[in-house]
Formats: sequence, C-alpha cells, structure tokens
Amino acid sequence: MRRVQANTDIAAWRIVDGEAVIVHAASSAYYGLNSTATFIWESIVREPLASDDITDRVTARFGVTGDSVRDEVDAFLRSLEAEGLACEAVGAPRVTAADAPAAEPGVGGPFVPPRLSRFGELEQLVLSGE
Repeated sequence: MRRVQANTDIAAWRIVDGEAVIVHAASSAYYGLNSTATFIWESIVREPLASDDITDRVTARFGVTGDSVRDEVDAFLRSLEAEGLACEAVGAPRVTAADAPAAEPGVGGPFVPPRLSRFGELEQLVLSGE
C-alpha cells in the first residue's frame, strides 16, 4: 500500500493558534491548514502513513465515520502532493493506526474537511508590509 510523508526537506512549518502555516522553500509559497488538515500534517511529519491509516486516525480523533471522510483525506493528500508538500514514502517501515498512540474520540474538536489554502508568495507578503 502506498504511503505518504511530509516533504520536510522543502517545507518549513509552524503551528499558529492550532493551525499549521507552511512555507515552500523553493517557491516561497505559503499555505494555511485548518485544524483537521493540521492533524493530518503532523501525522505525516512524524511518520509515513497510508491513506487508510490516516483516515482511521482522523475518525478516531474527531469521532466521525463514513466514506466521505476517506474521500476528504484522499483529496487533501492529493492537494499536498500537487504543491510538492508531501510525497510518496520510499523504504520507510509501514506504521498502522494500531501502532499509534490512542486518542480520545472527539478530542480534536469538531471535524471539518481538511483544507490546504495557498495564500501566495512570502516575498509578496513581506513587500506588502502586512
């Protein structure tokens, strides 16, 4: 099964008010992640995971179920890969949801579909003085 990992070689990131802000080193594009997306990002920063394992973690963390969650996770992972922020893991051991620390259901707040928002280039932000 294909596993995904964060491309931390080119992505610098921080958590601000519970949501990740990511800067792409090569393009200087910067991105924001909502709370669900931040949870996924932190998971794939720690270890490469298959989409099914990520979905299992999201359903456990947010207390949600259904095929729509799997579809949302897959769409989010595709958006990360399209921006170069995530890539297929090569040669790393497979980690399953059963190996992960248990999370209390619903601890992560309400589920919102994971979203990656691109805000532009960091250079433009700096020059604008915002």
